[in-house]
Amino acid sequence: MGKSNTKTQLFADMERDWRALHAHLARLTEQQMTSVHDPEGWAVKDHLAHLAAWEESILVLFQDKPRHQGLGVAEELYASGSFDAVNAAIYEQRKDLSLDQVLSRLQSTHDQLLALVRPLSDDELNRPASSYFRNLSPAERRRLADLVRENTAEHYAEHLEWIEALVPGEIS
Repeated sequence: MGKSNTKTQLFADMERDWRALHAHLARLTEQQMTSVHDPEGWAVKDHLAHLAAWEESILVLFQDKPRHQGLGVAEELYASGSFDAVNAAIYEQRKDLSLDQVLSRLQSTHDQLLALVRPLSDDELNRPASSYFRNLSPAERRRLADLVRENTAEHYAEHLEWIEALVPGEIS
């Protein structure tokens, strides 16, 4: 991706996948979002809480805090590198939140992150994220744009597939 369109493309990707997620959610009832569970026990609400947590993990980097704090997990657990274990801890921590709480937190986190990323230049977005945030390992080579995209647009799209499989959203 060329430097001249990094920011434009990042925001287009985020907007596209955010809208797709919310278009599907708009077709679901509260009961469909809270009462239908996959084999691991996750409801749509849990997927949304998960998305908010990972987006919060980027938000806290901008606040000069360690990423594990945004996820709400112990530093040792995050450092273990086991995404399954981290995701299980996020689920346990947030499973009892109401749908309204989850939706509010997801929207608020999303809005805050957009406000922090929007002023960044293409040059800043093309820098390694580790050069921008002191709480990331210097071994972290991903560009800031890619770190944001992976925890927003790409993550929305990934979970939308699971949400659609769980609750197709057919209007009855």
